[in-house]
Amino acid sequence: MFATLAWGYFFSTIIDDGMIVGALALFFGFAILSIDRSLIAAMSRNDNKNKFVPVAFRLLLAVTIGLFISQPVVLMLFQKDIQAQIVLNKQSKLDTFRKELVALNAAHKSEVQGALDGLNAEVKAKEDQVKDYKDAYIRETDGTGGSGRIGELAIARVKKNEYLKAEEELLKLRKANAPKILEREKQLATMVKEDSVKEEAYMATLTDGFLAQTEALHDLLDKHPPLNQRYRLVVFLITLIEVMPLLSKLLMPKGEYDEKLASITAQSISDAKLGLEKGRELQQHYHAAATAADQETMDHIFELTREPRRRHAEELVQEWKENDGKKLPSLWQRARKTLLLQRGW
Repeated sequence: MFATLAWGYFFSTIIDDGMIVGALALFFGFAILSIDRSLIAAMSRNDNKNKFVPVAFRLLLAVTIGLFISQPVVLMLFQKDIQAQIVLNKQSKLDTFRKELVALNAAHKSEVQGALDGLNAEVKAKEDQVKDYKDAYIRETDGTGGSGRIGELAIARVKKNEYLKAEEELLKLRKANAPKILEREKQLATMVKEDSVKEEAYMATLTDGFLAQTEALHDLLDKHPPLNQRYRLVVFLITLIEVMPLLSKLLMPKGEYDEKLASITAQSISDAKLGLEKGRELQQHYHAAATAADQETMDHIFELTREPRRRHAEELVQEWKENDGKKLPSLWQRARKTLLLQRGW
């Protein structure tokens, strides 16, 4: 049950389909159950004195499985606190990412912004000059200027000409700087847009998955020492639940089930040995019977071919006499090739 629950929560953090999550949880839960059952059942087969190594290995494996199963369960128990910490972690990561973007674009942005500020400052300085010339012309016409006369007199006309000339230069400057200012503003807008796209892409990677929850849990453990103690206690209890069957099997004396299992195993071994012995006896009997049958068949064949072989031998002797009749080894060699079965004679 713990394995199914833990695996179900683990897969729910990465898969949205409930049917698939349930199927995977049941499958891996059954797998853990099978492993545990195999570990416990194997303890009965280690009745010899040297069983420290297999017991230590099975105990280590059980502890490892327990520690792994405990992680999703702990995440589920502290889910609310973990979700709150995930929000803080996301914001912190986003702020760090923004600072990195600012540092990455700082040189280029500073260059473009400096050029834009220079163009605007140039226009602003010209506007201030036009305003000063205009104010000086107005003061000369209303009598508050240096001449103290009212009306458009010689000095006022000079001021007016300066004002009109400066205004004309301002219009030319604005017309000349407008495309440059627009280009710089577009560059800055493009930088802002690109940063926004990068930020959205980065935000998409900040999920609430298993790794993010694990990271948030470790952050909580670092910030809150009391929570660290509870976390260790929960992990210990869940691991103990996983190891408990193995410890019980190791510490408790053998019961009726173990005796029945040992009896069935011994009977199976005895039946296997008896079947092996019977098979050997049957194999030996088969070889003996086959040898006897082959010998009988061979004797019968020799008996049936006795006369043909004798006539053939007489023909060989007659032919030998007609040829030379003296070289007995030659007769013997021909007889070996045609009449005898074992050529090594």
